Amino acid sequence: MKPIFLAIMLVAALNAAAQTDTLPSGIYPVKKTAGSTTDIAAFKAHVSTLAPGKTNHPLRALNDAEELIFVKDGLLKVNINDSSKTLGPGSIVFIMAGDKQNFQNTSDNPVTYYVLSFKSPSGVNLQRGKDAGGSLMLDWNSLTVKKTDKGESRPIFDRPSSMFTRFEIHATLLNAGLESHPPHTHKAEEIMLVMQGNTTGSINGKGYPASVGDIMLVRPDVPHGIKNSGDGQCWYYAMKWYN
Repeated sequence: MKPIFLAIMLVAALNAAAQTDTLPSGIYPVKKTAGSTTDIAAFKAHVSTLAPGKTNHPLRALNDAEELIFVKDGLLKVNINDSSKTLGPGSIVFIMAGDKQNFQNTSDNPVTYYVLSFKSPSGVNLQRGKDAGGSLMLDWNSLTVKKTDKGESRPIFDRPSSMFTRFEIHATLLNAGLESHPPHTHKAEEIMLVMQGNTTGSINGKGYPASVGDIMLVRPDVPHGIKNSGDGQCWYYAMKWYN
């Protein structure tokens, strides 16, 4: 076999290996997604269900990752360091690296929640996370509601974290048949997590269906938008991060 052919084969193999853990722009199921993106060294997503009376694990901390928790169904008791709060459907938890946490189901019915985990390529900055306010436990019913001509918007937070110099999250509720905005681009990566209804994600000029439990990931400078393609209201969380 000629050396030049071997070199081409080696480059192709290396490129294939490098691509196995990357996530291009697209629609992914939250229940089984892992990889890397432009600004995330390691991203993982999964769904968990706790039976009544169960705890997911003893109090423990992730020292090299942040986690976002979204309650899908039921009541979830969240313990972070010395604080506890019981949260209902739609609620969100943002856990800084280094904070001890676990979850309990103290109700009589199962509780299901989504978990998104982030590791920054620039590493962890525990002090920055603490200075920004530390971990958050936010009940859906306590969030500020802004009425729009298309539905509703709920700002969640826009602040530094232990992983990123800036992390921004908001929730959008769209009425049937409406789109959030025409396709646009921005320098920050973005994830949309569908919590209710049926949507169509526009990515680079193509439409992709996304329903409850799906993630729409958009890389920097990729044209994108999202539309409510169902008969009722839909709503989703949108997340952007900056390094």
